Amino acid sequence: MGQAIVTKIQTRMSDYDVLGHINNVSYLNFLEVARIRAFGEVMGVDLTAYSGLTTRTEIKYVRPAPYGVPIAVEMTVTAIGMKTCSLAMRVVDERDPDQIFAKASIDQITYDVKAGRTCKHPPELRAQLEALMPVPGATSEAA
Repeated sequence: MGQAIVTKIQTRMSDYDVLGHINNVSYLNFLEVARIRAFGEVMGVDLTAYSGLTTRTEIKYVRPAPYGVPIAVEMTVTAIGMKTCSLAMRVVDERDPDQIFAKASIDQITYDVKAGRTCKHPPELRAQLEALMPVPGATSEAA
């Protein structure tokens, strides 16, 4: 992965199944929370003006996350188009990010909330996305 934004996730009892593991359905919510926080809080995108509409989500479950393990989501950008971007995300043990519970890839398109239509990335958003791309020549782990 390139320069990652890391988001800590607060799990709830409803995130767990009867075996004491995080239920697979909860991972999609974790990815959404991390994506919204990354764009709004870290990257400073005005989410009342621009939003990212998800067009594809793919999740690979690597191993169960047991009850009590602190969860974090890492997010990087793998591709940038005129209106679109692709994100690589990993759900990990916050204490040991090498302990991966799930990997995901998400495609989204930029949406102008006020105009009510998709749009090109504003220059400031494009610069933020480019900063999250992998460094050329560096090894990265695919989602």
